Amino acid sequence: MKLDRIAIALASVAGLLLIAGPALADEAPAPGQQRAEFCKQNPQKCEEARAKREAFCKQKPETCAQMKEKRAERRELCQQNPEKCAQQRERMKERRADMQAKCAADPAKCEQMKQERRERFQKRHGGVTPPAKASPGETPPSE
Repeated sequence: MKLDRIAIALASVAGLLLIAGPALADEAPAPGQQRAEFCKQNPQKCEEARAKREAFCKQKPETCAQMKEKRAERRELCQQNPEKCAQQRERMKERRADMQAKCAADPAKCEQMKQERRERFQKRHGGVTPPAKASPGETPPSE
């Protein structure tokens, strides 16, 4: 009799945890959902980004194909090892936050670094301007 009560209690707790677990988890939207939400809020920016990407792909189809291939490889890698991808995402978020703090402290130096990066990008990609970045807190559109 006493064992039945313990078993029922354990089963109840386990069931409760199974039901409550997903509800208590962090609900981070998938990247596609983030992009869709961003595009709903900023249709003009999404359209501009799409047009720039299309122009870039017309100018450099082989580079565009390589980029698509790398994205597909990355997607597959993240499906196979989601923990590693999550760790890498966290590191990138930390680096982005550090950089934003540095830029807030010294905007002139930050603008100089951005300009240097733009120039390096243009050298590597044959004069193509880098895609526009979203403001802090916004999710930039991606393919």
